Amino acid sequence: MSSYSKSEKILHKLYLSNYFLSKSSLELEEIIFGPKAKNILVKEYVFITGLARSGTTALMNKIFGTNEYASLQYSNMPILLSPNLWNKKLKIAAHERAHKDGIIIDGNSPEEFDEYFWKAFMKDSYIKDGLLPHTVEEEIVNKYLTYISLICLSKQKQKYISKNNNNILRLSTLKKINNSKIFILFREPISHASSLMKLHRSFSDSQREDPFVLDYFNYLGHHEFGLNHKPFLLTSNFIETKSQYDLEDINYWLILWINYYEYVLDTFDDSYMLISFESLVNEPDSVFEYVSKNLQVKPFPNSIKKHKPMIYQPVPCNLELQNRAKQVYNKLLSLIKY
Repeated sequence: MSSYSKSEKILHKLYLSNYFLSKSSLELEEIIFGPKAKNILVKEYVFITGLARSGTTALMNKIFGTNEYASLQYSNMPILLSPNLWNKKLKIAAHERAHKDGIIIDGNSPEEFDEYFWKAFMKDSYIKDGLLPHTVEEEIVNKYLTYISLICLSKQKQKYISKNNNNILRLSTLKKINNSKIFILFREPISHASSLMKLHRSFSDSQREDPFVLDYFNYLGHHEFGLNHKPFLLTSNFIETKSQYDLEDINYWLILWINYYEYVLDTFDDSYMLISFESLVNEPDSVFEYVSKNLQVKPFPNSIKKHKPMIYQPVPCNLELQNRAKQVYNKLLSLIKY
């Protein structure tokens, strides 16, 4: 983002901050490419979600690497709702992403850009002081399916994959889509909370240095961390108690974790597929064998090397919260099917 020119930043603001303009670009896309898109039979919709830092990007990249799935990519930015009209190759050298977590991206890497569709068509109605779970009107769901078919047309694929951490807010809608597959990732809570707090500090510093980084996050609905952090408002307990903790307090990020994954358990559907970050790191081949069996893809080749995440030193935290989180974590582990 720091490498964006002034004109690129202006284009991002002009398009992404104007829902009338962006939605109109989708209407134009439908007029021109809609007839062809209607002939695309989308065989599978894969939705990957989880609290940030749980391994969702690693899973997304592995599945996307089969070359069988369409997804929005950096090359679709910033004209996100016109995947055919704005279909270009970005010559961005491979580099470590801003999270500084060892994941390498380039101009054609997939990313969770489809949140912009929900922001535009729901007019940010679910974004208040935090992000609210919601049901989606049938008309908007149908528009989303049309949008996916246009993305598939632009990539010449018949399967779609989306990694979107905000999809936890609308899983009740997404699970009703025919041929949908939903993966939810989770991570050991203390390590996860530590990782979130570290990223919050890092991105807050970046956003102070370059306000465009903050604008970029806001345009795309990324509020997991940073100066405009907005938590998922999923459980009454979290809503009532979150003000007791500061964002520089590990206990805030721990109760945020509890809030997210208690909601997963409360709304769990047997069709959801759970994957733990720890098994993704330590037993990747077992995880990917499970994934390939549940998707219409050939078995993945064995992993050449394992990802080595940062190891966080134990941090003192509220014992009651720690025990609650451990109970939730153990329940999630018990629901794993591999």
